[in-house]
Amino acid sequence: MVTPTVETAGQRPRVRRPLGPLTLLAAALTFNLWSLWAEHTPVNYPNDSAMHLQMSTLAHNLLAAGSAPLDHWYGFLSLGSPFFVEYQSSSAILIGELSRWVASPAVLFAWSLYLLLSLWPLAVYYSARLLELGPWSAGVSALLAPLLVSVTGHGFEHKSYVWIGNGLWSQEWAMWALPLAWGATWQFLRHRRHLVLAVVALGATIAFHFLTAYAAVLGLGVLVLVTPSRWRTRVPRASLVLLLGLGSSAWVTVPLLHRLNVLAVNQFQVGTVINNSYGGARVVSWLASGALFDSGRLPLISVLAALGVLDALRRWRHEETGRVLVGLFVVFLILFTGRPTMSWLIDLIPGNQNLLLQRYIAELQLVALYLGARGARALVRVLAPQFSRGPGSLSPHSSRLGLGVLALSVVVLSPAWLEVHHYDQRSAAWISYENSVTTRYAGPLNALIALAEREGGGRIYAGMPSNWGRTFYLGDVPVYIYLEQHLVDTVGFTLRTSSLMTDPEAYFDERNPGDYALFGVHWLLLPTTSSAATPPVPATLVRRTTYFALWRLPSRGLVRVVDTVGQESATTATLGPLNATFLASSQPEEGRYLTVGLGERAPAPPTLGPDTTVTGAPGVVLSEHDALITSGSASATVSLSRRAVVVLAASFDPGWRATLDGRPVATQMVSPALVAVPVPPGRHRVVFTYVGQGDYSQLYLLALASLAVAVLVSGREWTQRRRLGRTTP
Repeated sequence: MVTPTVETAGQRPRVRRPLGPLTLLAAALTFNLWSLWAEHTPVNYPNDSAMHLQMSTLAHNLLAAGSAPLDHWYGFLSLGSPFFVEYQSSSAILIGELSRWVASPAVLFAWSLYLLLSLWPLAVYYSARLLELGPWSAGVSALLAPLLVSVTGHGFEHKSYVWIGNGLWSQEWAMWALPLAWGATWQFLRHRRHLVLAVVALGATIAFHFLTAYAAVLGLGVLVLVTPSRWRTRVPRASLVLLLGLGSSAWVTVPLLHRLNVLAVNQFQVGTVINNSYGGARVVSWLASGALFDSGRLPLISVLAALGVLDALRRWRHEETGRVLVGLFVVFLILFTGRPTMSWLIDLIPGNQNLLLQRYIAELQLVALYLGARGARALVRVLAPQFSRGPGSLSPHSSRLGLGVLALSVVVLSPAWLEVHHYDQRSAAWISYENSVTTRYAGPLNALIALAEREGGGRIYAGMPSNWGRTFYLGDVPVYIYLEQHLVDTVGFTLRTSSLMTDPEAYFDERNPGDYALFGVHWLLLPTTSSAATPPVPATLVRRTTYFALWRLPSRGLVRVVDTVGQESATTATLGPLNATFLASSQPEEGRYLTVGLGERAPAPPTLGPDTTVTGAPGVVLSEHDALITSGSASATVSLSRRAVVVLAASFDPGWRATLDGRPVATQMVSPALVAVPVPPGRHRVVFTYVGQGDYSQLYLLALASLAVAVLVSGREWTQRRRLGRTTP
């Protein structure tokens, strides 16, 4: 990067700071901090932020108790899973740890959402400088960053994160790391600088958000390929960044890769735009109309980005940065276009089956900011050449120029700023409304939850997104989501994890009494003022308030004694559809389950043969202690009249261990995807305990070693540059 300097005789060159571009950056930061202010308020969330708050709160509780979240059974959502391992949980663990010393998880969560989004133009600005776009282009990129608005609402924009948006909080952390990873890697490839930042940023991107991590790695390939003639130096350098980045994040990736064969495939997303995206015709239409970057308004960013592409193409042979931006734009345009049009190309990418292609609009938007700044620079070069200094750089010679550009920007961008601010104010109004309703009405709801806990506890059902639950609100937050973010064991917030029970839970039949026993549900929490006020199955009213009613079901506890009467084989993609008929039948109520073989694992022999005739239940649970949430364990004393299985209403996982009367016994999967053990007749004590990955010390040492190597290599490169007195390209 070329930085203007002022030289004085006998003194070292003094760097002149480009005040104009920094003024543009300050304007973007000021707008965000002002417009998004309400987002720092702790509140109940109606979207995926509720899940992230739940993760942060549970991480806080576990860390405060001296437990490692990555080794703990996550007892919420789809009957539990090792969710801290299977999902990008680093940000939640970080908030959980900080909340032990600073403030509550809810307070820190809200502040992190607000500050990460408000200050994001800083990451855009600095990454643009690292990509050698020049100070003015960096300033324009930062100025445009708060104004992104897409038709899908899943990009690097306010709608992805604010209260009335989509709650993509973990993506918000990666939104910072990704541009820094690209920019720092580019510096290392060209000038052998910033290796430590490149490794840290790439490792953070991987740890914070898996989909964005994939984009980061693809971006590294683009950075190498834009100048094929330099592959001999750039391939080894890019490989070093990638290797050290993977090493620094191995504590996240290695346990996840170890579990790939037991991660459920969400069949409700297969074949939809979430997985496949929208196809060429629609994406090209959106691109032409401005709906990808300027949805619902004049396509300012879209036009500037188009000018940036044209300018980069005009200088294609002589300027690498332009080739980088166009290459990145093409790659993510292909991914966002998706399988309906580009499957022939996307299928060549390793691991593409697990990508949610709809989400790659975010990286497309980031590159559009850089291209838009380049387009603005080209436009100024044509309209006001007196402000140009050299090929491709605006002169930062005075702050007056910056103030003039800022004033012009206010006029030109004011419609976009007003539109974004209006959306942010809608979110602020809903936050205020939600908090006022919570203050007024959450007390009676919390009292019913506490009553259920005093009466022996147990899972609660308060509807689902597929039925009346989506309109059973506290303010504008569905009650089943409210329960989850307050760490209440609940069935109903479906399709949020890779638990093997995630698809079967979506087939839960609230009219089937047996499903409540199968899922371990003991309580109904119903509205009092709608058609859902009457329980869908026989239940006993415990207490009614003005808006909420608590009902008790006959089923109790999470442990049950059942017969297994057949076998079925399934994959991680077929568990839900395969068990839909079972969940709608009388078999769950009768306690007649099937043993399940997953993948290459054969199903266990059933306890009853096809011609066996029996009467009555195979046994009873005499006593039970459930501690899935606190310690990942459950125990029961049972009495059996014949050989049967004792099943725990928790998702099957290879990490489950069981003992029968103190002796280890193999676990098995029973329909739809629950963990169970075979038990002979008589009185027995059964204990289920989840055992996680175990010792992470080697993976943590690998991460530290990777960072240490980056530091050592950077130190050597700095020494060589200092000795030579110049940068080695």
